[in-house]
Amino acid sequence: MNQELIDMAKQAGFERLGHTDDDWVCLPKNIEAFAEIIALAERKTWEVEFAGMGEWACVHLLQERNK
Repeated sequence: MNQELIDMAKQAGFERLGHTDDDWVCLPKNIEAFAEIIALAERKTWEVEFAGMGEWACVHLLQERNK
């Protein structure tokens, strides 16, 4: 797991069980928070990528990306 994901998991309330990056415990509410944190980060990435583009260009890029 990369450091960015570890930081997001901690922010969402996940707790470490062991000494490795693979041993984590969480509750359903933590998973929902984690999903929201990831979605926000993704939105910010897209905002930067699409900044200054016209609406048609953004729609076209999204369609190409989803093929």
